[in-house]
Formats: sequence, structure tokens, C-alpha cells
Amino acid sequence: MFREIGSVKNEADEIALQIISLFRDSISEICLNKPESVSDYFKPEYSHYIVVHTPLNIRFSEKREEWNMRFCRDVGVSVVEHIVTETENVYVKGLMAVNGSKVYAILPFMTIDAEKSKMATFPKDRMARVRTKVIPSVLPDIKGETILDIGSGFGSLTIELAKNNPDSKVYGIDLHDSLTGQSQMNADILGVPNVKFRTGSAYSLPFEAGSVDVTTCFLMLHHLEDIKFALFEIKRVLKNGGMLVAVEPLADHHHHGPQLSEAGWQGLFEDVGFAVEVESQEGAVVIKAVKRE
Repeated sequence: MFREIGSVKNEADEIALQIISLFRDSISEICLNKPESVSDYFKPEYSHYIVVHTPLNIRFSEKREEWNMRFCRDVGVSVVEHIVTETENVYVKGLMAVNGSKVYAILPFMTIDAEKSKMATFPKDRMARVRTKVIPSVLPDIKGETILDIGSGFGSLTIELAKNNPDSKVYGIDLHDSLTGQSQMNADILGVPNVKFRTGSAYSLPFEAGSVDVTTCFLMLHHLEDIKFALFEIKRVLKNGGMLVAVEPLADHHHHGPQLSEAGWQGLFEDVGFAVEVESQEGAVVIKAVKRE
């Protein structure tokens, strides 16, 4: 029987952890009951650890049964990356637990685990492939004095945009305080000062008309009930000549949301009045839409 050795401090709640695949890049603090015991658990030889913690009080769909097996039974088990230790404060990335969860065990992730993981088999995640292959190829070309990432989730891509544009003002917006709060925690701990997160809707962006140079939407638009309404709102906040960069799944590669082809996505943006260029990659379409002057 495990005993409690500490607790989790972050900004996440059960609503936020519904999109657990994005939360893996978020940072949590592990607060040990005996702070002086940090060196007993965390060693400089190890970069990753297995953490046993309070399970999530939610149930994912049958398609995500592997998540239920790992995070939603008697305990949750996360493989985390040790980010930094500041005196008695320990920060890790990938701890799949809500704020206030109990920590029961911290174990090193060892060479034998890494060797086995190379031979492991598990269900494929198509959208993960898009996130890891397509989006990183798009990010370096996004430049502007003011950049707005809409549907920023837990902020990992927004923070990357801010790192790529250190002299720019970068903003991330999402629907829930737990998402934007966790995103800001991530940015603060990582030391990225030029990014701010706000809670809001793609249908009513908290920005003045013509105030943004570049907006981005990564795998977000297809979740909306009224994509065209959101595009008009994005167009409102863009400066004349400003650009919206979006990455969205193509019809044959994603079951959720509108089943649009490359031409379908292009037509949707053109109906709103954008000048559009599209390119398909890895089952997704990359859209670059310019607001006409």
C-alpha cells in the first residue's frame, strides 16, 4: 500500500484534463511533505521519472481506453520529465494529475524502460502525427509584432511562437481559466516573458479591430459549430495585410467535425474574403489566409 509523500500544484482541473494529450507538455510542481527529501527522489543521473498519484475522476471514451487504464483507475501513473529544482521546489513536465492530487511514489525511469519502449506496440494517434510532423514545420515561418494563437490549449505552441519571436507580443486565448492559467504557469516557469494568456471565445476575441499582425489556429477550427462566424471575427482583429495561419485535418484522416477536402477548406476561407494559399501534408491542410487591404 502506497503512502502519501507529497502533492501536486498546477492550474489544471477535470475540465482541462479532458484534453490530456495536450496536457503532457504542461508543467506541475511536486510539493513533497518533507522538502528536505528532494535529493532522495531526484538524482542528476535521471531526466525522467515514474510518478504514482491520485487518479483522474473522469472517464474517457472507448477510443481512449488506454488513458482510462493509466490515469483513471485506483491510481494514476505518469512518466514525467524533470524540468528544474529550485531549492525545495521541484517542477516536472507531463504529470497527468489535477491541482491538489496526492503523490504516492516517485521512481526513476531507467535504461531498461527506455530499451523496452523502442520495441513497444500501441494504438496509433493520427492527430499526434500531425502535431509532431506538420505543425513544427509551420511554426518557424510565423513572424509578426503581435501574434495571437486562438485555441491555444495548454500553450505549448504559443510558447514556441514566443520563443521564435522574442521581440514580439504573443497572446494565447482559450475558453477555460484552467487552460489559460496552466499555460501562463508553463510560460512563467520556462522563463518566456513575451507571452500572455487570456480566457475568451473565438467568436468574440478580446482584441481591438486591426490590432493583430498574425493569428494562428492549430487543429482548432474543426471543433467549432460555426467556423465561418469565427473566421469573420479573426478577420476583424487582423490588420490589413495580416495573416491567419491554420492547420486542419483533411476529411479522409479525421472523423470529427466537418469533413472538408483541401478545396473545401480553401473555399470556406475565400467566402469570408481572405486571399488563400493551401498545402496538404500528412493528412492535414496548411492554410495561409491574408486579409485583403
